[in-house]
Amino acid sequence: MSTDKPNFVVDSMLGNLAKKLRILGYDSKYFSSIEDDKLVLIAKNEKRIILTKDEQLSKNAEKQDIGFVLIRGNDELEQIMQINEKIKFDKFVMDTNNSRCIACNGNLQPVEKFRIIGKIPEGVLEREKKFWMCDSCKKIYWEGTHFEKLQEFASRLNDRMN
Repeated sequence: MSTDKPNFVVDSMLGNLAKKLRILGYDSKYFSSIEDDKLVLIAKNEKRIILTKDEQLSKNAEKQDIGFVLIRGNDELEQIMQINEKIKFDKFVMDTNNSRCIACNGNLQPVEKFRIIGKIPEGVLEREKKFWMCDSCKKIYWEGTHFEKLQEFASRLNDRMN
């Protein structure tokens, strides 16, 4: 089996899903507003799988032999399971070193604490040990309390896949 992770292009109705996939380490392009034709072009040129709730867009992708998943419902756990039915994800692991920027889909790089002094709240700087910065938009991340919730989410996904 290939170790390459699938890359996605996510339609404007699925912003939260795009963020979850990015956190889980999947390259997921997302635009809050984009025409279907442009989305299809990106999928075709970059060999990305389209994730959409739009039936017309999924039919268009099918006609052009572009991978897609037609998503139903609003529950993110269910949505990822729908993708898994077609793509067969490997086990989900919450690893900040493999996560992508939720804001812009950029790669996260470890960053030394002294480099971000004054850029994040003082309390966070004192409390946390590891930090990551997006190499594109320079947003800074750390494993705060939300990280536990994300680990729980990944573990629920893994339970559903078994």
